[in-house]
Amino acid sequence: MKKTLHAPVKLIIAIFMICTFSIGFTEYVVMGILTSISKDLSVPISSTGLLVTAYAGSVCLTGPIVTIFSVKMPRKPVLIGLMSVFVLSNALSFLAPNFTVLLVSRILSASIHGAFFATTMVFVSEMAPPEKRAAAAASMNGGLTIALMLGVPFGSYLGDLFNWRIVFLMIACLGLIGLAGIWLTVPHRKPKVVPKLIHEWDVFKNKQVLFSFAITIFGYSGVFIAYTFIEPMLRHSAGFDSLGITAALFAYGFGGVVGIFYAGKVPFHLLTRSMIGVMIALMAILAAFPFVSGHPAGAIIVTFLFGAGAFGTVPLLQTKVVAASEHGTTIATSVSIAAFNLANALGAWIGGLILNASESYTYLATGGALMTMCGLTLTMFAYMSEKRQVKEDMWGTDL
Repeated sequence: MKKTLHAPVKLIIAIFMICTFSIGFTEYVVMGILTSISKDLSVPISSTGLLVTAYAGSVCLTGPIVTIFSVKMPRKPVLIGLMSVFVLSNALSFLAPNFTVLLVSRILSASIHGAFFATTMVFVSEMAPPEKRAAAAASMNGGLTIALMLGVPFGSYLGDLFNWRIVFLMIACLGLIGLAGIWLTVPHRKPKVVPKLIHEWDVFKNKQVLFSFAITIFGYSGVFIAYTFIEPMLRHSAGFDSLGITAALFAYGFGGVVGIFYAGKVPFHLLTRSMIGVMIALMAILAAFPFVSGHPAGAIIVTFLFGAGAFGTVPLLQTKVVAASEHGTTIATSVSIAAFNLANALGAWIGGLILNASESYTYLATGGALMTMCGLTLTMFAYMSEKRQVKEDMWGTDL
């Protein structure tokens, strides 16, 4: 007889999915409403990119800190506190009278991101039967996938149709539903095991883990140079209206789902070689973007491919970090999330500089391609280092 998750656990996972959907929604939807925010608050498009930089920077800095301080506390009050901050910060975004207040609200919203995911992942692994833990974690993270594929395009359309503030009000309401669900369904329990984080810092002695962090920061920042400004960029190049932008963002999200799905099937021994292939493809897609996106059909296709390449790198890098870190997975996973968000912040900042300097959207994708080339170079160095290590292990000598 097959074992299944008990109903309460399934309900808790469903509540967590609502929460992760809301968090993913608020992280990525800004890229689809930059023009609306720019017009309403009378700030340049290049400055609105700081909303992405601030969010990612906050996740990068606060995620590991909040996680470390909350790791010994009971899960339920931690989750209630984190989601309360999330709801209030998005309500502040809705009410923001100026750009500065909106920026502060984004920083507050991002401060719970890393700790919420870390806490819920551990909670799910403790609640679910051993044979169901992977499926439970995948189901919970499905909220992020749904946010990427459906939430962002819908939010962009809603913001264009009415007002960008409505989007943040909707996110706050979703967060409130998630908060109520946590309050009503999550049991009071203390952590089963408190990790000894001091022993996990040895992970930074692993060359492949360090390579993975560097590849993430320099390679993935190329994605966000272009993706941060994808909405105004497509309006300018393809002449899209709100429906066209919605279709393009859906194509990006669908491409991301496809990229994650196929990258998740790559065997471990092919991880680095697969990363080289994905980086080359991503670089080519970004380089071709200005030439293809002038036609609506071409813009949709290249945006789909962009999403597939961008998110195809994520499971490859994360799997490599977890596998290489051995006994330091807690701190390695936390730093890996921080590295991705540092890449987001760096890419959005560089994109804003390019836009300010050139006053043209044409060079954003080109800048992204050049930054991705840095990631490709590091990936090739990582591959050569791996081959060298295999030879050393095989022959037991330093070659």
